Amino acid sequence: MRIRPADVTDAVAVFALLSRTADGRPPQRAAFDHHYEQLIAAMTYDDTDFLVADDNGEVVGYVLAARVLSLHANGPVSQLLELLVAPEHRGRGVGGMLVDAVVGRARRAGAVEVNVVARRIPGYFERRGFTETATCLTLPLS
Repeated sequence: MRIRPADVTDAVAVFALLSRTADGRPPQRAAFDHHYEQLIAAMTYDDTDFLVADDNGEVVGYVLAARVLSLHANGPVSQLLELLVAPEHRGRGVGGMLVDAVVGRARRAGAVEVNVVARRIPGYFERRGFTETATCLTLPLS
């Protein structure tokens, strides 16, 4: 298993993975293609981590995180936005490898903390050392 930056050749595999595991919001291909290219470009500015878990050429998971400056935290904060592992690869440490890669990249970039909104995986991030410090509320804009 290798964790590496996503690239343009991973788009089909990432879309297929996202389509299989969507949580009530099925991805729209046109929007995905547009945003995927933006994420690949954003990685060049070192404020976005978009990594895939590559199992002998097969993308079996991905993680997406973005770093932003925070006055409250006294420095850059890495926000883990998405973590997705193919159902048949769960329980094998793939998600942990992806999270560890984001944490490592955040440290090297000088981030002072990593935040995550945990959905559908109670206890997962707490077991990795995260503590609850806020409640996430969402205002749908569409």
